[in-house]
Amino acid sequence: MKSVRHQPASQGLQAEIAQTIRDAQQATRDAQQATRDAQQADADAARAPAEPLPPGTIVFTGDGSGDNVRINVKDGNVVLSQGENTTTIPLRDVVPPGLVQMSWALAASVIAVFIGWPIARAIARAIDRRGRAARADNALEAQLAQRFDAMERNIDTVAVEMERLSEAQRFTSKLLEQRSAAVPLDANR
Repeated sequence: MKSVRHQPASQGLQAEIAQTIRDAQQATRDAQQATRDAQQADADAARAPAEPLPPGTIVFTGDGSGDNVRINVKDGNVVLSQGENTTTIPLRDVVPPGLVQMSWALAASVIAVFIGWPIARAIARAIDRRGRAARADNALEAQLAQRFDAMERNIDTVAVEMERLSEAQRFTSKLLEQRSAAVPLDANR
């Protein structure tokens, strides 16, 4: 039984030893990572330029040789630098000659579409409304002219009929006068 009691204690001791070994391995990995981070920081510091870069400079990390690629626009030229090598490209060679005209044409087209088109539509609608009003006025004038013509014809017709009535009345009066003169009136009747 004595060996049975020691057996659990030896297992606990083995577990402690295994945990200590794992902790030591983790500490070794952490130390190696810290060393790599420090080396990377030293390499980055070595690559960093000693003098401050001018505004507008674009920096690309190098190809492992420790030299960064810098792009800058200076005096109307594009300047490319890597280490001791510097290349200057005139800006007129970078921007094609027709690109400026094309960009102005594109801007004018966009302005025409988004500003000019609604203005042109508003003007066209105003002109159309005026045309409709003029056509309506012309139609109203035509209707009034037709009504005046109809009224004139009706008045002429009434005048002719009135003249006929007066003629008929004169004729009747004349007949009655002629009859009364031809036939004496009987007082006996």
